[in-house]
Amino acid sequence: MKSIYLFPNKLKIPALVVFIISCILISLQFFESSLTDNLELNMKVFAIISNPFLDSENTGNFRWIENNMFEELIETLFFISGIILVFSKQKIEDEMIGLIRSKALTYTTYLIFTLLIISEFLIYGMAFGYVIMFFYYAFILFLNLFYYTKLYMYNKQFSYENED
Repeated sequence: MKSIYLFPNKLKIPALVVFIISCILISLQFFESSLTDNLELNMKVFAIISNPFLDSENTGNFRWIENNMFEELIETLFFISGIILVFSKQKIEDEMIGLIRSKALTYTTYLIFTLLIISEFLIYGMAFGYVIMFFYYAFILFLNLFYYTKLYMYNKQFSYENED
């Protein structure tokens, strides 16, 4: 079987730390906590499309705008660390772990697209845009959840077999 590229195992712990911190910050940001109100990283960025609500100064296409990049930074760290967590080598990487990783990716894809299709018929208007954004985060969360749950069950079963 042709192997896929995996990240080194030594990236797993730093990715986990960054993933947990970014999850906490995204949750605080989502619930509009006063803790994240003061965290701003304002800078000029190039925007292909910019249409902020009630801000005609930063509206337009293909132009430089002033934007708080804190949200984008947290979200980027969330996605990158989530991908690194799932696609990092285990200390002992065998074919079963590769199969678990593949199944987790398949199950997550099925689940997210099933929920997306159901949402097409039940959620309308601007709320559907928020649901689409939620599915980006849910994909990474469910991928990690499915992978590490199955990996835990596999390791537990394997440890019982070695005790006999």
